Amino acid sequence: MDDANQYILRMEHISKYFPGVRALDDVHFGVRLGEIHGLVGENGSGKSTLIKVLTGIYHPDDGKILFDNEEVEIESVDRARSLGIAVIHQELSMAGNMTVAENIFMGRFPIKKRSFFVDVAKMEEETTRLLNLIGLDEVRPDTLVKTLNIARQHMVEICRALSQNARLLVMDEPTASLSNKETETLLDIMCRLKSEGVSILFVSHKLNEIYKVCDRITVLRDGQYVGTEKSMDLEYDRLISMMVGHEISTIFPQHDTQPGEKFFEANHIQSARVNDVSFYLRKGEILGFYGLVGAGRSEVFRALFGIDKNIKGDIWLDGKNLKINSPVDAVNARIVFAPENRKLEGLILKQTVDFNITISILKTLIHGFSLNKKLNEKIVSDIGSKLKIKTPSFDAKVANLSGGNQQKVVLAKWLVTNPKILILDEATRGIDVGAKLEIYHLVYEIVKMGVSVIFISSEMPEIINMCDRVYIMNQGEIVATVDRQYLTEETLVKYALGGQ
Repeated sequence: MDDANQYILRMEHISKYFPGVRALDDVHFGVRLGEIHGLVGENGSGKSTLIKVLTGIYHPDDGKILFDNEEVEIESVDRARSLGIAVIHQELSMAGNMTVAENIFMGRFPIKKRSFFVDVAKMEEETTRLLNLIGLDEVRPDTLVKTLNIARQHMVEICRALSQNARLLVMDEPTASLSNKETETLLDIMCRLKSEGVSILFVSHKLNEIYKVCDRITVLRDGQYVGTEKSMDLEYDRLISMMVGHEISTIFPQHDTQPGEKFFEANHIQSARVNDVSFYLRKGEILGFYGLVGAGRSEVFRALFGIDKNIKGDIWLDGKNLKINSPVDAVNARIVFAPENRKLEGLILKQTVDFNITISILKTLIHGFSLNKKLNEKIVSDIGSKLKIKTPSFDAKVANLSGGNQQKVVLAKWLVTNPKILILDEATRGIDVGAKLEIYHLVYEIVKMGVSVIFISSEMPEIINMCDRVYIMNQGEIVATVDRQYLTEETLVKYALGGQ
């Protein structure tokens, strides 16, 4: 049995109930001193609730928390902070117009002796020490935070936590919006902090990151504790089965598309961040677009779809020249676009599932001043069943659904328009492994419905396993086209970095 003195945190028999829901059911786990501990599970598994219990946002209905081997009551965020527990959220809470130093010491500015003035020199000296500690010595304390990229803003958040003497750092999906290079930097910093004696609880859907830095992994499923194992002893397939509750041979379905003739062409597409891009699409094809963050993948389709101004270029569908000046023109041409940021651009979160699905076909459902409720209900029920949207009812708010089911609502909204082309931009970003598997299967079902798919992704395994052909972009240009049989990680990286 483990020595209790090895642990900075132990949570024992934790339960949390909400009306009609048991969010946590007798959960227990612990974080050792100086370890990076991975916490994984599908959306709805209880990870977020457990973190909120740990950080004083929720109070557990049952169970106890031991910190430094002493039982503690964490009744507020301030209490968690006073113990040395800090959280780095996916959504940053930085003040962009304030300096790095001011953000780190916000609410705790050091005051000069015998005065009411902030001791700026002391604040910037301590900020420099913290920045050096995590290897960010090229950033000045007086730099405005809004001038930093997202990765560096995350690092400023880490410095803020360290300035408060954080001994347990909870990192909740910190890499979700980062490029591969930025992610590597952040993971390196986590390892550096571990060597300095800081314990880290790392929550991520990206299992390759979990394996890369975590000493041990705890799995939750349906609000219950499944198990904790050393990362080096836990095989990938077994981890997946622990998360989803059943064995799966592979996360990717068998590739069974049969692309036909070319029916769509985009020639010389150009916008502010796209330079003379041309490509074609075949019937029944899953066409991939790959590139590093900032390569221009999304921008090509924002221009094509009429969101961004297309400076020049022409588009052909079934031999006819299209004029697309707005998203309405694209949808009328039966080209639809599921954007990367589904919460801001793909959904109206405060509205119902029903509303979000049918908003794209209101003209079909409204006659005069009345809504054809019978047709509305049939369309929503049919597509909801086909996509297996998990929701208490179609009158439920979309904001209350999991990330995977929100993505299904986005797909449903566009599939009811009977499209010829579906553009999917980072379709699986921010969703768990079980939901990813469902989305992959759905893509193949959508192709069988007669829809050709353009699949934009920064995840190499998705590109390699899902696509028939791939266009690779670098700095706003297509630098290579690769057929499925030649797709490898080495090939993708070589061209994405600008190689020939």
